[in-house]
Amino acid sequence: MKSYLLIALFGAFGTLARFSVIQITPKIFQTIFPVGTLTVNLLGCFLIGLVSGILDTKFLTIDENFKNYITIGFLGGFTTFSSFSQDFFNLINSSNYLFAFSYIFISVFFGLLMFYLGDKIIHIIS
Repeated sequence: MKSYLLIALFGAFGTLARFSVIQITPKIFQTIFPVGTLTVNLLGCFLIGLVSGILDTKFLTIDENFKNYITIGFLGGFTTFSSFSQDFFNLINSSNYLFAFSYIFISVFFGLLMFYLGDKIIHIIS
């Protein structure tokens, strides 16, 4: 039961962090492009890559439960595939086809790249 509560608590912090980033980024980047969702998803990919790299190299010893609190809880609450999908269809519905398909490409390609970089950074420094 304790693990469920801690996953929920970390998820709440991740959700609050996502909400904050999504609220702040439109004030910085004044565009119809969904920069906030893109930012949280790319950053989340990078961070989960870091966690993966840490676990692969034994750079730090992380308890399996704590790994779950970070990956499933915090990063699960922080990143969002559902908002990504909604943003894509909002762009399609407003006839911004170039932005819509650029968004898919940038999200998938750079998401994978960010995971890779996060994972490799740990391998390089360990």
